[in-house]
Amino acid sequence: MGSKAVCEDLNSSFSSATIRSEMADLANFGYLFQPHVSSGRVPSDLGYRLYINKLMNKKPLFSEEKNLINGVLSVAATDPESLLEQAAKVLSEITHFTALITTPPAGETCVRDIRFVKIGRRSAMIVLMTTGGMVKNKLFRCDYDLTEDILGMLGKILNEKFRGELLKSITPECVNFLVGGNRETAFMLLPVLDVLMQAAKEACEVEIKIYGRKNLLSLPDVTAESVSGIFNFLENRDKVLRLLNSAGKNIDFIIGGENIYEELKSASVVLTKYSVGGKSGIAAVIGPTRMDYGMVASQLEYVSALVGVLLGRILENN
Repeated sequence: MGSKAVCEDLNSSFSSATIRSEMADLANFGYLFQPHVSSGRVPSDLGYRLYINKLMNKKPLFSEEKNLINGVLSVAATDPESLLEQAAKVLSEITHFTALITTPPAGETCVRDIRFVKIGRRSAMIVLMTTGGMVKNKLFRCDYDLTEDILGMLGKILNEKFRGELLKSITPECVNFLVGGNRETAFMLLPVLDVLMQAAKEACEVEIKIYGRKNLLSLPDVTAESVSGIFNFLENRDKVLRLLNSAGKNIDFIIGGENIYEELKSASVVLTKYSVGGKSGIAAVIGPTRMDYGMVASQLEYVSALVGVLLGRILENN
């Protein structure tokens, strides 16, 4: 923005020359910079940091926006995965940026129930339901015909052994012990126990829901190379988790060059935690450094708080 535009926008008695002088001082202090000779000044990362720490006020959401968020998330509040997927989607749509949200860590989550759904003559799906409200499905095939009686027997054996047990207790050692104690059914149990271990392992992992990657393509002041770097970053689960785990209890802002990851130095990250049942998940937005931080902070805060409430209700009803 040039000094003349600032002067007109402020409708003040200061001349454009005075504003140019002030801008020059701010540039000397590192709060503004000039991308090229003929351009106006834009805030630097340091300038945005000063704004967020000293000047920014969160902007209240309009009732229409709250109603949209409430409607989408309330309809999706049937199971945790659906809720979190819709939360990432609605957060991306209202901010016009990329949204991320994680499941809470499994921690002491236990097996609530194990069921089977027959698919074919020798194939079925095992359905693992947890006390944390998560549901994991795994398809398996076997070398024997699956009848309803056999599936009922397998379900009885597995539920007697694992119902109420911690997910992390479903280990190869535990499985071997179970097979050894049921020698007459070991042949039938082996393919089932293999997929049960896979389902339990996945249920223990923190999942990351990401929505709105395509929004990165329309970010201002972000080059194709920068967008490619952010895309690559989002494909790296370990890096994404380390970034998200830096979230505190309040809204945190990581601006441009403050990011420790080179791929994100042209963008800003806004993130926070939501709480449910003594555990915390994380919600975040990735967008340009030139974003409306006050509005994004309010949107993120509202969505994350509602997710915590609705997820808590789901877990109470399980």
